[in-house]
Amino acid sequence: MKSPKPLNAADPASGAAELDAAVGFWLRLAQQRDLRAFNDLFAPAGVSQLAYAILLVLEASPGCRPAAIGAAVRVRQPNLVEPLEALVGRGLVSRATDPRDRRAQVLALTAEGERLLGELKAAHAGLIEGYRAALGPADYDRLVALLRRFTAARPDGIDL
Repeated sequence: MKSPKPLNAADPASGAAELDAAVGFWLRLAQQRDLRAFNDLFAPAGVSQLAYAILLVLEASPGCRPAAIGAAVRVRQPNLVEPLEALVGRGLVSRATDPRDRRAQVLALTAEGERLLGELKAAHAGLIEGYRAALGPADYDRLVALLRRFTAARPDGIDL
């Protein structure tokens, strides 16, 4: 079997020109690279990107409800059940009945959760500094600003 012909962005017939301009293609590659780097760094602690985001929200908003966490990390509440249970099971997050509404639960970091989060934040700061060094601080800040703007835009792109 012959090796496939490599795509050539300079040759519109190869399809590479359209692929080279596809935002989704580059976002996927960037996300994969970041996920690999994140997992390499956080795997020893057994913490996923979602679990890390949950811990950050709980640090900023102790005593919040799961729905508030879901809104903050932009994940539907049913998708939070497993990572929250894991964090509670590991003793990193405590769960209590909301004193204002006994049907609801509130969550907070435990002392162990605070300790681990401190370590994770230091590691994550190193990862971000690596990106800033690779891109330059101004380009890194611009990239993050553009991604925020892109994700906030309506699907038809009118409000970009």
